Amino acid sequence: MVHKIPKDTLSHEAGLTLIEILVVSILVMILFTILFIAFNPVQYRAKARDEKRLSDLSTLDRMINEYNVDHNTYPDTVNTLRKSTLLPGGNSGPLQSVTVGWIKQNLSSYGTKLPVDPVNDATYYYSYKQNGTSYELDTVLEYYTDKSANDGGNSSTIYELGNNLTLL
Repeated sequence: MVHKIPKDTLSHEAGLTLIEILVVSILVMILFTILFIAFNPVQYRAKARDEKRLSDLSTLDRMINEYNVDHNTYPDTVNTLRKSTLLPGGNSGPLQSVTVGWIKQNLSSYGTKLPVDPVNDATYYYSYKQNGTSYELDTVLEYYTDKSANDGGNSSTIYELGNNLTLL
């Protein structure tokens, strides 16, 4: 006696159809897009760079004030603009050097290196100027732009720190 297996029993084989795979793929792509938009890595990087900039300017501010306390003058040449992208004439070390870096003064007693902007290009850099009795440090922020508008300085697009925010 031969037993016949009903036809509908054979049609329940395990596996995924092309349509099921396509639907799952589309759902995964939609989920990935939502997560990417919600956790924008570009904004996180800009925020991290700005946090470094704010920390660096605080460090520079401390170094400049400690130098002033010790020498009764601010570091570097009076009324000369310094940028973290360029070495002053006569300096040949790396930009971060506290002895021959982008500020033309030996600041090795006040730190191990001069901070430079995380990007340090034509748009994002640190600048410094002193006039003999006061000084100003500046940078452009990417994420915390409200800090630039509320720092008390004369520019709403540049973050300014120092005791005379009209020098630059």
